[in-house]
Formats: sequence, C-alpha cells, structure tokens
Amino acid sequence: MKKIILLALVFLANHSVGYAQKSYNFDYKLHPNKTYVLQMDITSTNETTIDGKMTKSESVSKVSRSTTTKAANAAGLFPAIMTFDEAYILNDGKEMTSPISNTVIEGLMAADNKFQIDTIINSKMDKTVRDALKIVFKDLKPEIEFPKKALKIGETFSHDVPITIPVNGQTIKIIITKNYTLKSVLKNLAEFSVSEDFRLEAPSENSTAIGDGTGSVVFDILENQVIKDNTRLTINVKIKTAHGMILGYMNSNSKKTTVIK
Repeated sequence: MKKIILLALVFLANHSVGYAQKSYNFDYKLHPNKTYVLQMDITSTNETTIDGKMTKSESVSKVSRSTTTKAANAAGLFPAIMTFDEAYILNDGKEMTSPISNTVIEGLMAADNKFQIDTIINSKMDKTVRDALKIVFKDLKPEIEFPKKALKIGETFSHDVPITIPVNGQTIKIIITKNYTLKSVLKNLAEFSVSEDFRLEAPSENSTAIGDGTGSVVFDILENQVIKDNTRLTINVKIKTAHGMILGYMNSNSKKTTVIK
C-alpha cells in the first residue's frame, strides 16, 4: 500500500513539474521550399464633427501577396520570389490601384529574415517607388514583436505601435499599446487574445484620446509564422480650440491570413 501511494505521489510530482515547465518559443522566419500566401483586408471609417456638422469618409484596402522560396545554398541563403496581385484602395467609393499591384520582387532570403533584393519587375513603377520597396522589404520581420523568451499559457507581452489620425487638417499622433495573452496551444497552433490601450504621443490639456481595441492572433509554431491576425479598434479624439470643440472618430477592422503550402 505504501509503495502504491509513493508511486502515485512521484507520478503526480513529475506530472506537475512537467506541466509547470511547459513553455513555447515564437521565432518568426521563412523556410526554404515553401509558398506563403498572404491576404490582407482593412476597412476604416473616419468622422470629424465641427459645430455639430459631421463629415465622414470610408476606405477599404485589399492586398494579396505570395512569397515562394527555393532550396538554400551552402551559405544558408535561399531564393525568394514575392508576387503581388492587384492591390487597391477604395476611398469614399473611388477606387485607386496601388503602385505595388502586379509587382514581382526577387532576391535572397537569410535565416534572420533579411531580404537581399536584386530585381523588381513592374514596367509602370518609377525609381522612387522601387527604392521605397527595397527599404520596406529589406527586413521581413512580422508586425508583432514576439519576445525572445519562451511563453507559458496565460502570460502576456506588449509592444507599442504609433499611428496618426487626421482631424480637420491636424495630425493627431497616438501610441497604441498592444497586449498579447497566450490563451492556448493546440496541435502546434498558438492562439493569443489581443487588447489595446491608447494614449496621446504628446499629452495636452486641449486634446484627449480614448479608445478600445480587441482581436486574436494565431501562430503556427512548426512553420514559425503568424497565420491569422484580426483586430478591431475604435478611437475617439477631442480637440479644444479657440473656436470650439472638434470631435474625431475612427473605426478600423483589419483581417490578415497566411496560407502555407
């Protein structure tokens, strides 16, 4: 009987220690011989109210991009081809094609996500846009800054994202603190809940900004990729002027998915 009790206690102790030590690393990177298909859809509404009169604008943007990688060479670098389909922005009913539409970017990818671009194919793209793309895509790190240390279920990490909101000709700079809490890991898919806090970059007694943001993120641990990133945020801004109060409102919904083949 004593042996049975002792064995049970040992089992429980080992089980408890193993569970307590379970943690996960989130190291974002691309792999050779893969295809990554990203679809991004963003909708936003902006309203400005002055003396009781409101003006409203709405926009929709859609981007589809595929990145195909090939076998790595002796130095660990592997060719990557990034292809953009038709990308557009719909602003108050007027459709505008993005200059990045139907563009192919070729280069070599390193293990640290550095992209050595050597070719940009788009006959309609000028040098200014080409140079800008080389800067934007020279480092393919994700928008989410995952911590270097491993995370356990229930732990949270945060990082700040600056944004600007146009209000009646003025630019309001706001800092969004994004908080990611690891909720579960099932079949190597880690799900995070997202909450967002807001503050003015330069606090002023004449300006206030309050908001609310929520969302969810799914990270594929085996593939080292974010495969879903959905967020919704609402921000209200008040600006006191010599002529009265200006009210600003923004609502945005963002959906990003990545399919790996």
